Amino acid sequence: MPSYSLPISFVILLVVAVLFVTACHPTRVLNSVVPSGSYTVERDIPFGENERQNMDLYLPNDGNYNQDIMVFVYGGAWDQGAKEQFEFVGQAFARLGYITLIPNYRLYPEVEFPAFVDDVAMAIGEMRNHLPESCNLGDRIILSGHSAGAHTAALLAADPKYLTQYDAQDIEISALIALSGPYDLPLDHERVRNKFSKVEGDEANPIALANAKMPPTLLIHGEADTVAESAHAEKFQRRLESLSVPVTIKLYNRTRHASVVASLASPLRFLTPVYDDIQSFLIAEQLDKRCK
Repeated sequence: MPSYSLPISFVILLVVAVLFVTACHPTRVLNSVVPSGSYTVERDIPFGENERQNMDLYLPNDGNYNQDIMVFVYGGAWDQGAKEQFEFVGQAFARLGYITLIPNYRLYPEVEFPAFVDDVAMAIGEMRNHLPESCNLGDRIILSGHSAGAHTAALLAADPKYLTQYDAQDIEISALIALSGPYDLPLDHERVRNKFSKVEGDEANPIALANAKMPPTLLIHGEADTVAESAHAEKFQRRLESLSVPVTIKLYNRTRHASVVASLASPLRFLTPVYDDIQSFLIAEQLDKRCK
């Protein structure tokens, strides 16, 4: 009977994939195998006085920047996570030509909603002081996020008050890319209630706050997601369609919650087509134009 052996590189990829899918944030392993030659990082840029209020800015090495800035908000159920864990996301978007902002934000139990969203808005307002001085960079942003971060990104796109209070109301949100988010937030859920105990009305519900001025939106979700079920994305899609907001939805069969963001990393893009789907969406919306 013939014997077969797998290339060691493929075995390593499978091990990393299993680690990421079965654990919460094994991103040190993942970041260590992501190519680093295409970008530089300006780390720990402060935007507030709290030690969590700092951000990382990823810049493509070739200096050929896209006009729109990518803002990525990581998830972690509002009580965990750090920007350093998502260098693979910064690399992915920088490879496409986007200067990419990944901010930290304060976490529960130190703070409750809306502090998470306020911090991201504050970082966006401060971002323009740290961009290359060309092409009016910082006038347009693409909001993106995963899980709790997708919820924050959707709120920023739906409710202008956050950017307004940090003098960023003149920044145009040119698109929303939301991955695996809880858009119809269940406030009575055990992982939500204490973090959103001061909510009034629908102020924490992106679906309820959605309006006709929302930007073109890409919703991506795994159909095997048990953290935030894909029904959230489908309901958000229907709401945006009713408002005549351009919306595209991609549902991945047998894909779980962490796999969607994990497969943005170059070694794991075999898991889902998320990277290609995002790139196709950005091209279709003409958001891949270079700064001139």
